[in-house]
Amino acid sequence: MRNSCLQIFALMSTFGFSSEVLSQAPVSLLKDSFEEGKAAPDGWSKGATIDGVKYLYDKRIAKSGERSLCLEKTAQRYFPIAQWSRELPHSGESATLKVSIQVRAQKATKAIVDVMFLDGNGKSISHKWACYIGSQEDGEPPATHDWKDYSAEVEVPPETKTLAIGLQIYGPGKVWFDDLDVTYVRPEPENEGEKKIESQPDAPDTAIQIEIGTGKGEYLYADAKTNDAPAAGKGLLVVLPGGSGNADFFPFIKRMHEQSVGDQFCLAQPVAKKWTDDQAIVWPTFANRSDAMEYSTEELVDQVVRDVAKRTKLDPNRIYVLAWSSGGPAAYAAMFQPESLVQGGVIAMSVFKPELLPETTNAKGRRFYLLHSPEDQVCPYALAEQAEQTLSQADIRVKLVSYDGGHGWHGDVYGNIRRGIQWLEQAP
Repeated sequence: MRNSCLQIFALMSTFGFSSEVLSQAPVSLLKDSFEEGKAAPDGWSKGATIDGVKYLYDKRIAKSGERSLCLEKTAQRYFPIAQWSRELPHSGESATLKVSIQVRAQKATKAIVDVMFLDGNGKSISHKWACYIGSQEDGEPPATHDWKDYSAEVEVPPETKTLAIGLQIYGPGKVWFDDLDVTYVRPEPENEGEKKIESQPDAPDTAIQIEIGTGKGEYLYADAKTNDAPAAGKGLLVVLPGGSGNADFFPFIKRMHEQSVGDQFCLAQPVAKKWTDDQAIVWPTFANRSDAMEYSTEELVDQVVRDVAKRTKLDPNRIYVLAWSSGGPAAYAAMFQPESLVQGGVIAMSVFKPELLPETTNAKGRRFYLLHSPEDQVCPYALAEQAEQTLSQADIRVKLVSYDGGHGWHGDVYGNIRRGIQWLEQAP
C-alpha cells in the first residue's frame, strides 16, 4: 500500500504540485468512491478481526456509483475499534487538510472519520477526529439518516510524512461511507492591515497543571508579545472544543488566536478529563456529574481563569468563553453560575438544555453570541432559536447568527469567530 501511495505522490510531483503549491492552493490528494477492487477497494485495508464486527465492501448500497464501504457492529461495547484505513503521502510541510465524505447511518452510536499523522519512520505523531457520527450527548438516540455530507478541516503537524485516513466504528450500529474527498486547502489570507501575532517563546504547548479542590486539571495557554497592552488588562478567551476536548485541538486554537482575537487577548484551552471508560459526555457539569468526577467543568473553567490571572493582568469585563458542539452545554452552565467570572460567550453549533442549567437570572449582565447553521442535522437549529428566545425573555443580551454548511466549521471560520468577539466587546 505504501508503494501505491508513493506512486500517487510521484505523479503529483510530475504535474508540478510542489510542497509550496500544496500549502498555498486547494489540491485534491484523494477522491475515492470505492468502485475498484475485489474483496476490498483498491488501497484500503481492513482492521483487526473483532467479535461482533462485520467489514462490508457493499456492492448494493452507494451514494454514487455502485459500491460503498460499510462497518457493522453488534457488540455492546466501544472497544476495540474497527476501521477501514488507507495511507497517503504528505510533503512534510505544515498544511490544512479538508476531509469531506458521504455517510449513511443506521442506529450508529459512535463512528468516526479519523486522520492520523505519521512521521518518516511510520510512527504515530498524533491524530484528529475529522467527523463524528452518532449521539452527541448522554440520552440522545443513535444516528439514523440517509446519505449526508460530513466535512471538516484539520491542521497537519509539520513533521508529518504520511497521512492515514481511518473510517472507524466504536459503538454498536451500522455506517456506510462513500465519495471521500481529501484536499489541501488554501489558508485564509490575513485581512489588510491585520498583523500576525508572534507567540511568546515561553508560551507552553504542554498542558499547565492546576489544582481544583482535591483533583488536578490542566489547560493549554497562548499569549502574544505586545508593547501596548490595555491599562485595564488583556482580554481572555477560554475555549471548550467539541469532539474529544483534548489537546489535539490546540494547533487550530492557536491559529484562531492569531486570526480572530488579536494580541489584546490571551487564550486558554482547558483539556477534557475522561473520568470513566464509558463516559459519554465530554464536558460533564454539576447537573450531570458522576461519583468518579473530582471536579465539574464549571469549576475547571473558574480555576483556569484564576490561574491565567496570575500570569498576566486581565480585564475582568473581557473574560469570554468560546465553545462549540459538545462544549456548548458546559459553556452555558459556566455562564449561568451566580459568581461566574465569564462575562460573555460565543457558542457555536451546539444544543441548549435549560433543564440542566441553574436559574436563568444568574446570567443577567452577560452576553451570548450564538453561531449556528440552519442545515445542522447534528444539533438542530431550533435549539439555538430556543436559546435565543429563552435568554431574550430573561432580558439577557443575545444575538443569533446563522452560517451555511451544516454542522462543523464552514465558510469564513476565523472571521465568524472574530465578529462574535467584536459583538461581545461592543454589546451595551
